[in-house]
Amino acid sequence: MMSFIRNLTVLTFKEVKSVASDVIMMIFMIYLCTVAVVMAAQNITTEVRNASVAITDHDGSTISRKIAAAIVPPYFRKPDLISDSEIQAAMDLGEYTFVIDIPPDFEENRARGLNPSIMLIVDATAMTQAAAGTSYLTSILQKELSFDGKSSRLEPVRTEVNVLFNPNSNTVWHIGITQMVGALTLLTLMLTGSAVIREKERGTMEHLLVMPITAVEICLAKIIANSAVILTIAGLSMWFVVRGYLSVPLAGSFWLYIGGSLVYLICVASLGILLSIEAPTMPQFGLLCLPVYIILYLLSGALTPLENIPAVMRSIMTFSPTTDYSSFTQDVLIRGAGIDTVYPQLLVMGGESVFFLILSLLGFRSMLSKQG
Repeated sequence: MMSFIRNLTVLTFKEVKSVASDVIMMIFMIYLCTVAVVMAAQNITTEVRNASVAITDHDGSTISRKIAAAIVPPYFRKPDLISDSEIQAAMDLGEYTFVIDIPPDFEENRARGLNPSIMLIVDATAMTQAAAGTSYLTSILQKELSFDGKSSRLEPVRTEVNVLFNPNSNTVWHIGITQMVGALTLLTLMLTGSAVIREKERGTMEHLLVMPITAVEICLAKIIANSAVILTIAGLSMWFVVRGYLSVPLAGSFWLYIGGSLVYLICVASLGILLSIEAPTMPQFGLLCLPVYIILYLLSGALTPLENIPAVMRSIMTFSPTTDYSSFTQDVLIRGAGIDTVYPQLLVMGGESVFFLILSLLGFRSMLSKQG
């Protein structure tokens, strides 16, 4: 037992030193957990911001001017007045996301008790802005037309909205945290797998075979070392970049998050070992790693709710460790959940980690026995 611990410790420090000496990989890891997180959090948004609007005003009335004045930043740019003949060309060129077409005699027809309509033309190629912006503009139109003296003066139903966990609906809070899920998944797959590929390509795996160490010790050292390096960078990034620079409040226990992340990283590192066993070269490993990462991350519920995924795929993704980790991260850091709430997710991730760890150890030992 003491020999096992001593060998594992020596091999782990060897792996840490190997990772730290790879300058390009270290720069990539730091970039992915800092600059990439900040850029994604500050630039990817589901909110409507500075959407371009044009108005074709055939009425020239007080109501049409009120509508134009109500469309203001930061949601929309100041609307431009364009003619009928300019609408098609402007939409074809993508100059405007929305065009409001106010028909002739609109105010007069409303005064006569008629129900004239306003046409809202939407460029749906900008899907996020199109959907949310249509809702915003519809609300603006209804508000401006509701109390113009020509419609019912009945008080509308008053709704009190209580937004939990993100009172200002700030997308930076959500994306800043969920982006770390993707960064950890990609880095762990790549770093752990490339450690094995590097040994095979350099021929140093044969040197390890003649030493008094076992395949289990070699494999565990790679998993522990790479997980520790990535966890350290991720923890520092979450504290200083997400919490500090992006000002995202971490509602729950930071150390609970670190503990859950360690369980998840062991699982993904084991998966990276399995992928590297099947790939003889680094390019092949990259081609194998990329689709696995895309499926794990994009269908995990980190970016879009699991309810939006087809039922069959949703059932399959319930067995994915990334799905459990994404839910765990949001519960702890956004909702402020404690261990009494997230322990089922920790148990599931722990079980998945043990499963993939056993598979990776068996596969790694089989690979070494073939080489030996």
